[in-house]
Amino acid sequence: MDSFFISRVVLSFFIAGIWIAGATLLAEKLGSKLGGLFTNLPSNILISLIFVSLSNGIHYTIDSVPGIPIGMAINTFFLFVFVLTLKYGLVLSTFVSLGSWLIIAFAASLVHLQNLWFNCLLYVIVTIGCFFVLEKIVKIPSVKKSSKQYTKTQIAIRALFAGTIVSAIIVSSKFLNPFAFGIFSTFPALLLSTMVILVINQDKKFAQATEKILILSSSNIVLYGLAVYFTFESYGIIMGTVISFWAAFAWVWIFHPTLKKIS
Repeated sequence: MDSFFISRVVLSFFIAGIWIAGATLLAEKLGSKLGGLFTNLPSNILISLIFVSLSNGIHYTIDSVPGIPIGMAINTFFLFVFVLTLKYGLVLSTFVSLGSWLIIAFAASLVHLQNLWFNCLLYVIVTIGCFFVLEKIVKIPSVKKSSKQYTKTQIAIRALFAGTIVSAIIVSSKFLNPFAFGIFSTFPALLLSTMVILVINQDKKFAQATEKILILSSSNIVLYGLAVYFTFESYGIIMGTVISFWAAFAWVWIFHPTLKKIS
């Protein structure tokens, strides 16, 4: 790998780490509803697609978009498994949910479902199904916001963990085809780090409540991917990113009233 590419990987490490650490703090301070919603705004995927576009070209990024809804459907199932297994302990829940993500993601990368709209429909079906089970059958309740303060060391650990995963995703673009990269670019770095931190610093109920909302708010990541698909080639990387992020942000605000109806 050339030094220019390595410098981009290092830069992505710091940007992603700071962003994700801040997002985790936001979830803890705003409570499970607002926190879960804002935490899942495009972060690791935004940074990944920018740096990959700079390294591999815009068309590589556009070709990777059909993999994003598939990746987010897998993320939804990842969250679902995490919630259901958390009662058996954080370590087991982490390994089981992460293992399920890796197995399904690897299998999906071999199938090459290139139809973007079919993939979006599949994401919607999986997301609604998982949320329905958690909301109506398992009955995970929402919880109030946290007032607990966090140390600089804890924030640094979050940044290190998340930044490492995102920079690894950037490196993977050199070895994966666009569709497979689209899937793996959605690797749940933010979700996994947020859940582990919330369980450790809060409790299982707070983590489960936040996770339930993250399942729904993941829809803005799919929307971000769709916006990238239509804007990167026409407006370029920077303006395309700005438009796509604001589209995802607008969706968060539009979607917010729905959360008030969720118990």
